[in-house]
Amino acid sequence: MCYAKCLIDLLITLLLLLSSVRPELNFNNDFENNQKFKSHSTTVKTYENDTVLLPCSLDTPFRYVRWHRDDVPLVDSRHPDLKTPAHIVLFANGSLQVSKVQPEDTGDYYCEIMSNGKLAVQTHAIEVQYAPTVITEPSGVLELPIGAVFEVICIAKGVPLPVTNWRLNGNVLDEYNTAGNRQSHVFEIKRRDMAGPIECMASNAVGQPAVAGLYLHVLFAPELAVHQTVSYTKVGDRAQLECTVESAPASSLQWFHHGVPVAMNSQVFSQESELRSNQSLEHYVSVIKHSLILRKVRDSDMGQYECRATNTVGFRSATLELTGRPMPCIFKINPGTQSSTSHVLVWQTESLLPIMEFKLKFRQIPSANVTKQIRSNWTELTIPAQVTIGAIYIKSYTLHGLQPASLFEVCVLAKNSFGWSDNSKIVRFATGGEVELPNYSTESELLEDATEDIFDNEITQRSQTFSASMVHNSSAYIKSTCLCYIAALIEMFISLSS
Repeated sequence: MCYAKCLIDLLITLLLLLSSVRPELNFNNDFENNQKFKSHSTTVKTYENDTVLLPCSLDTPFRYVRWHRDDVPLVDSRHPDLKTPAHIVLFANGSLQVSKVQPEDTGDYYCEIMSNGKLAVQTHAIEVQYAPTVITEPSGVLELPIGAVFEVICIAKGVPLPVTNWRLNGNVLDEYNTAGNRQSHVFEIKRRDMAGPIECMASNAVGQPAVAGLYLHVLFAPELAVHQTVSYTKVGDRAQLECTVESAPASSLQWFHHGVPVAMNSQVFSQESELRSNQSLEHYVSVIKHSLILRKVRDSDMGQYECRATNTVGFRSATLELTGRPMPCIFKINPGTQSSTSHVLVWQTESLLPIMEFKLKFRQIPSANVTKQIRSNWTELTIPAQVTIGAIYIKSYTLHGLQPASLFEVCVLAKNSFGWSDNSKIVRFATGGEVELPNYSTESELLEDATEDIFDNEITQRSQTFSASMVHNSSAYIKSTCLCYIAALIEMFISLSS
């Protein structure tokens, strides 16, 4: 009797255990299972908020049906009180309806049907396609100096898998057009013009492409611009030196005179004016004009000045000169008649102090129709200045005894009580007769003249030469010859008549 009771208890325990064990899904018998299903396995590609019906029916009646998405149980006909997602409905024939699908509904769906003691499994899939989304790391505004190297990571999501590409200042970097939900690109800041938006754009043909990124501010050492490197003045006048500084971040500026910081007081003071005041995302660069003002110039105020700007990236400086010397002379084209052995030169200068004298320098140079030879040495002439009203001085001078049909170059300097001006630009002219003005490069001229004597205060920078030629053409030459013959005939006629 005790043995029978123990046996009954064991059977009840085994039944309870069997009823609690979930049958394992056999995904290797799909072919056998498909022979039993009237429905067919499907993969449904759909869009958000659509409704999808997944069929699941056998040729024979079934005892129960249950559905899983991946490893997540959804519904079970044996347990109608089981909590089921609101947008999922199980029909009596075993089909499953998913309404208003969302991206999280994407996955593999398994239908398990028990019929005649045998378990049949059919697999379906839902792929909810949706427009891409994208974010970048970092984002916002990034401030880095020239020479910095940094990485931007682009994380894109979407179905189908988005294709991403990079844009720098609106220009697409084609070599980085790749597919994947996580892409990165390494940037090296080489120039200031790399500042601007860095964007990652993701697209998958569903909806509009998504764009995310950051804005790059390129930090750089101050850049200085001096619009007037030499300021001409005289003692007692008001003078102003200007230096424009462009930098990111903003910089501080200090003035020096002969290497010593300028002491600011009521007679010498500085001013600042911001040329770019709208500090926005695009216009983050500071542009400031700095002015050093001298109310009444003294002799000791003359000389070299330096404006030195400094920020967290570095520093730059520029030099300016305050002088009472005359301005460099400028040659004027003389429309008058030139002879074959002379040439009239006209030049102009400006000086706040009286001009004392001029120094004119000229020499003959090879022309294209003459065998090339070494240039002659400079000939220097001292020419007295004339008294004039105002600061403008205009002077003319005629060079005599020149070689006909030859090419010359000339320059001039002016002197006042503060000293000599800088050299004027070199001017070329030709004497009467046919001569071709060659287009020599300034650098080759400087190389040819390297062994020649260099006159005092010679131009240290490359001279920009231009030609001012008043050449008698062949028609003028023929006309003068004809006049000579006519005069000779008239003289002969008079002598015969007498």
